[in-house]
Amino acid sequence: MSERRTQEDRTAATQQALLKATIDCLVEYGYAGTTTRLVADRAGVSRGAQTHHYPTKRDLVGAAIDQLFADQASEFTEAFKQVPQSERTFGRAIDALWEIVSGPAYAATLEVIVAGRTDDELRAVIHGVAAGLERTVVDLLRWFAPDIDDPVTAQRVVDVIFTLVQGAAVSRYGGFGDPEAVIGLTRLLAEPAVAAIHATNAMALGPNRSQEDHP
Repeated sequence: MSERRTQEDRTAATQQALLKATIDCLVEYGYAGTTTRLVADRAGVSRGAQTHHYPTKRDLVGAAIDQLFADQASEFTEAFKQVPQSERTFGRAIDALWEIVSGPAYAATLEVIVAGRTDDELRAVIHGVAAGLERTVVDLLRWFAPDIDDPVTAQRVVDVIFTLVQGAAVSRYGGFGDPEAVIGLTRLLAEPAVAAIHATNAMALGPNRSQEDHP
């Protein structure tokens, strides 16, 4: 039994090394420049071990992005939980999002998103893992800001905030624009945006339907 656990540990360690190396390569070389051989060398494992765990580049990149998004979901959760109850504002929520999205690892996500534009299978993987991260953030926002009392509003708020924050991240990575100013403006717009979304939802539901009736 002890030997079996040891083999499982070795397998997990090899996989983690490959996934970390994949993210590092995506950040450093981009999607086009990342090869399975380069990843194996960076991870310090043989090509045979790499192909055993992840036979193709798409398998490798898909698993790495899946792991990256899972890590980001955990980071979001921990960052939100660290904020005291009295300080839970939209501004603090945006700061938590920005700290992660503006980090170096997020460049790997952007590389794969762009690559997925012309790769249907890769795009399907990205959409799947991104949906999981988005659900986490929507749930966290509803917990963080109880006045957002329905999932429809929370989803639309997250859509707006993510669009602005990710756009600022692209500006930072590209070295153009003023991403910090965009984030500052996003903080200012957060509460008015929530009010506008609430009003839009109310009009869509009409006078005879409550928010709870919304599918």
